[in-house]
Amino acid sequence: MRRSFRSALKRLVGRRHRRGADPYFVTRQLIETEAPMIFDVGANVGATALRYRDLFPAATIHCFEPYPPSFLRLSAALAGDHHTSLHPFALSSAPGRASFKVNRNAETNSLLASDGSAERYWGTGLLETEGEIEVDVRTLDLFCTDHDVARVNVLKLDVQGSEYAVLEGATDMLAAQRIDLVYAEVIIAPTYVGQRSLVDYLALLSAQGYELFDLYNPTRKNNRLIQTDIIFVSGALLARYERGKAAID
Repeated sequence: MRRSFRSALKRLVGRRHRRGADPYFVTRQLIETEAPMIFDVGANVGATALRYRDLFPAATIHCFEPYPPSFLRLSAALAGDHHTSLHPFALSSAPGRASFKVNRNAETNSLLASDGSAERYWGTGLLETEGEIEVDVRTLDLFCTDHDVARVNVLKLDVQGSEYAVLEGATDMLAAQRIDLVYAEVIIAPTYVGQRSLVDYLALLSAQGYELFDLYNPTRKNNRLIQTDIIFVSGALLARYERGKAAID
């Protein structure tokens, strides 16, 4: 009996631990509205957008993906979803045109050039650049103005080293705390030329009143953290969440 109870308890704790380590599950706990506004920046072929659709069936989702082959697959994956809008351009710190590096593995494509040290951390067959294309670039602030987006509940960023530039292009929305939650991939090991450090992200978002909520999906090489996903939340969202948890406790 005791053994069975302990086994059941371990399974329960294990499920809670796995859920706590899942950034999508955590996002669902943090975002209370049933119909949030979600920006999927670096949408690739749509896996993340589909995950958000499962979590928030009534959400409005904007997907941004500048690489044409990935955009075609994204369009196919989300065909028929009338509450998702697809945008074939990049977001960054300033509008215009930019050179987009096409790498051997499309998931590593970036506005930034691959760093010469990247192979040391990631191996071969991923970041070798095979070509470049010109893409349209806009800022999040201007997009929100042009499309009458007053609030972004979830801003997901996975743009291979350019996440900081996207945040620089969202300073108006961040300063007004009209972005509730930022879920960003942050690369720490030298991977792209010009990538910003974790300290830079902490400084930028802290200055706008955002708090680091937790780290997820850490990747390590020789015991060194080389990449992690991070959730940042606005001060207002964190206060609401903590009040709700206090009421339950």
